[in-house]
Amino acid sequence: MVADQNEDRRYGCGPMKSGCIQRLNSIRWHVFWQCIFNFFEGFIVNGVVNVIIPALEKRYELSSSKSAIIASANDFGAFVLLIFIGYFGERRHKPKLMGAGILLMAFGCLVFSLPQFIGEKYAYTISDSSKNGSDNLCSTSNTTSSCSSDVDDIKEYFKAYYALFIVGQMLLGIGAVPMFTIGLSYIDENCKQKLTSFYIGLTFCSAAVGVAIGYIVGGNVLNVFVDVDKIDIANLPLTSSDPQWVGAWWIGIIIAVPAFILVAFPILGYPRRLPGYEELQKQRQSEAYDNDAEEITAQASFGKNWKDFPRSFLLLIKNPTYVFICLGSVCETLLIGGTATFGAKIIKEFFNVDLATAGTIMGAITIPGSGGGMIFGGYMVKRLNLKLRGIIYLCCISIGLAALLGPSFLASCPSQPLAGVSEAYKVQSGTSLIAGCNNDCGCTTAGFEPICDQNKTVYFSPCHAGCTEAIITNGTKSYMNCDCISSAQNTVLAVSGSCSDKCNWFYVFCVLLFLIMWFTFSTMSPIVTAIFRCVPHDQRSFAIGLQLLLVRLLGTTPGPIFLGAIIDSSCDVWQDTCGEQGSCWIYNKTDLGLRIMVWWICLKVLGFIFLFLAAKFYKPRKESTDIQVSQPESVEEPKLYDKEKELTKL
Repeated sequence: MVADQNEDRRYGCGPMKSGCIQRLNSIRWHVFWQCIFNFFEGFIVNGVVNVIIPALEKRYELSSSKSAIIASANDFGAFVLLIFIGYFGERRHKPKLMGAGILLMAFGCLVFSLPQFIGEKYAYTISDSSKNGSDNLCSTSNTTSSCSSDVDDIKEYFKAYYALFIVGQMLLGIGAVPMFTIGLSYIDENCKQKLTSFYIGLTFCSAAVGVAIGYIVGGNVLNVFVDVDKIDIANLPLTSSDPQWVGAWWIGIIIAVPAFILVAFPILGYPRRLPGYEELQKQRQSEAYDNDAEEITAQASFGKNWKDFPRSFLLLIKNPTYVFICLGSVCETLLIGGTATFGAKIIKEFFNVDLATAGTIMGAITIPGSGGGMIFGGYMVKRLNLKLRGIIYLCCISIGLAALLGPSFLASCPSQPLAGVSEAYKVQSGTSLIAGCNNDCGCTTAGFEPICDQNKTVYFSPCHAGCTEAIITNGTKSYMNCDCISSAQNTVLAVSGSCSDKCNWFYVFCVLLFLIMWFTFSTMSPIVTAIFRCVPHDQRSFAIGLQLLLVRLLGTTPGPIFLGAIIDSSCDVWQDTCGEQGSCWIYNKTDLGLRIMVWWICLKVLGFIFLFLAAKFYKPRKESTDIQVSQPESVEEPKLYDKEKELTKL
């Protein structure tokens, strides 16, 4: 049944539908606004949030497994709505649902930033009773005096702040659901069929650019002290290179609030269907899997209430091509979700750079890597005029090439030996941070304050080195009388710092990471296009909603948690505050790189198999048929258009 041609298709909100703004009433302008939204969604969700995760770990004493749940919480609230919006949204006013979701995301950003404004000032904890400013030297008075009721109270507050992070992320995930379900089908139904992959590629590319800018902005604001709004930082004893430094993680979050509000209103102004819609549908040819679903879903009454939901769901799961595409995309998003969350942290740990530099590097590589890969994938579908099976094989090639780059994660700069962990203290045997030379010093791992001796051996802190005296010479803090280094007295034996430098592998890894991103993200828009083509026209929103549910439930949600667990499993030294485990201070780089490589290659191979099966099981319709479009639920004030004229705008 053909959609009603007399519905109001003017651009604008309420009475504000003057002729001067009707030039915005085309698919190109709508794609532009979707690109702006995707930019800011990528900026905040996959850029800023991911790069500040290590700062949140340090500020609120979280392990990588716990911080991964913050990243995954973006998917929690979206689970149910993905099905609901995907199923019912196809026949509702899509732009209004999209605009409402964007406004909800602005509120989510406010909730996420609340811990900074309602919480206490950051106390960079060390091993004795003072919270800030100690030299952390060996002293028999250290013991456990730092463990007080105040510490317990602070930890209780940390649990509440952790909950706010999760709620804020959930609101961000819920708000984005309409844009990534009915928003994509809105593009598909209002443009020429061969342009769908290209336009979707542009929106995904905008998200990738937003992620990159988010990494760069989020990384650079981490050079600003976290409590810049609460204290005078002129006399701050910490620097951004100090292991206990925490940057202003909240600044990037606040930036996104007005951005989401401003982009919501242009989206709200679009009509249910753009001018020229009917002519576009007449030109379309169905490539849906041949199981008679096209004829069933084209019925005018189908899909308007819940009684058709089981049948609609059954039609999708009886489509093996659709099911295997979904499973293949789950494998891809498992990898993307994990590496996007911890990418900056991996670079920081592998190549001895600070978090701000790691975030900037991730951003600089993401723009040409993931952004270029998305445009490349969409362009290849358009340039080669690929049909469904060809699109799937293109994705298989990209996944295979990305799998071959898995050994890239073995690249890292060598770590300097750490006394008590990777080698014994010079004055005695055994590898334990607490030894005879510092047993009476009251040392803890509450704060990581590395020092480096003349042989480039690193000690966890001056206390662990047994140092009892510190002096400052030309701005450099030096330590004397260190029993775990030497028995020499009144001689400088170590200086503050970790002795670590960058190496040439850093530059090699940057090139390899670019190629990994290019091939991985070149499958994004082709996969969405393949889903749109292998299902009936009226099931597109439901199909993409169900696919997003699967990739979030089985991909982007567990992805960061799995990789966080892998990272935690490679930890050599944990933060310990009053007997409670916090974040990890030191990782075993070799173990970490090997485990990430195995995780990467296994999931890539599995994704390749699923997509290959999707192509093999595809059964095209015996005859190409014109797509039938069901009628919308309601119509607004009548307005007729010259179809041929409007079609030229698309």
